[in-house]
Amino acid sequence: MRCLRKDSLLLFLVLLVAGLLVERFSGDDTLLRWLGAAPPAQQQEYVPGVANLELPAEVAHTAPLQKQVDIAAIPRPGKPVRFLMHNVQNYFVEGEVQRSPYVLKPKTRNSRDAVADIIAEAKPQIVGLIEIGGPLALQDLRQRLAARGLEFPYYRVLIRPGEDRALAVLSVHPIVQDHSQSKVKLHQQKRRKMLRGILDVTIRLDDGRLFRIVGAHLKSRVAEDAAAASALRKQEAYTLAQHIQHIARMQKGLPLLVFGDWNDGPADAAPRIVQQGLSQDAALRRLSPEDSRGEEWTLYYKRGKEYCVYDQIFVNPVLRERMRGQGGIVDIPAAAKASDHRALWCDLR
Repeated sequence: MRCLRKDSLLLFLVLLVAGLLVERFSGDDTLLRWLGAAPPAQQQEYVPGVANLELPAEVAHTAPLQKQVDIAAIPRPGKPVRFLMHNVQNYFVEGEVQRSPYVLKPKTRNSRDAVADIIAEAKPQIVGLIEIGGPLALQDLRQRLAARGLEFPYYRVLIRPGEDRALAVLSVHPIVQDHSQSKVKLHQQKRRKMLRGILDVTIRLDDGRLFRIVGAHLKSRVAEDAAAASALRKQEAYTLAQHIQHIARMQKGLPLLVFGDWNDGPADAAPRIVQQGLSQDAALRRLSPEDSRGEEWTLYYKRGKEYCVYDQIFVNPVLRERMRGQGGIVDIPAAAKASDHRALWCDLR
């Protein structure tokens, strides 16, 4: 009995130590590698220079992906290609897999039709979406657009575990590269990550022109601790700026567009971090599209009773030199039914 008790005590101690180690290294592969076991399969985290090119069929439709693109072969500016971005405000549909514990309310059919009407009004060839629910929501929108004569055979939706609001892109033209990352470690953080990741695709036109499209959605202002939310947006912006700097160094000369709901205005810290970049070669230029009345606001913030420019488009100097004009804002009557945000567009060349 004494021998049995000693063995039981030893086993208990071993299990206790193992439990403590698992808790200490939760979310880390270090312990598994130390024990000689393979880590569980998971989506890779962002590593500069490494692209996650394997996309689940239900969330992406691309052309054959290319690991490298020939920037030197990019043709001169040609026929305009319209890009539109829109925060579609909680575009949830029934049957979508829920990724958070919060109660989700499907977007009404009238509101979804209004979103499709806005996009159809601008007739874009590339669409950047914010707050799309997921694959089913994206399919719902694609069907509504198809009914209005707009077909988008190529698409990508970026899903972040624990977050129901996703980023997505629709395109008439093939997506030939995808560097999107759902798990992006925040600057100077060991475990904490960007809330919604970074959408990052390269689109090739029929004439060979390439456009790299990057999208982000920073931390909301709706938070109990406004100062903490602002600090998080700055961290997310700095992390995105690191990503953009890597693009500028690895693909210098490639036309780049960055769109996002920054939840901050042009004069606030987060957008300025993205625009100014971490180096001169990564600095961007902000577009200033206006509606039919010459106004730039993209969101009416009811809580603060103010008109805000939280949705912004940035382009690198290479792309800006190829463009003409600032673009516009879709302000048809359906805009009020579609979302609390307004859609912005610009013409790429």
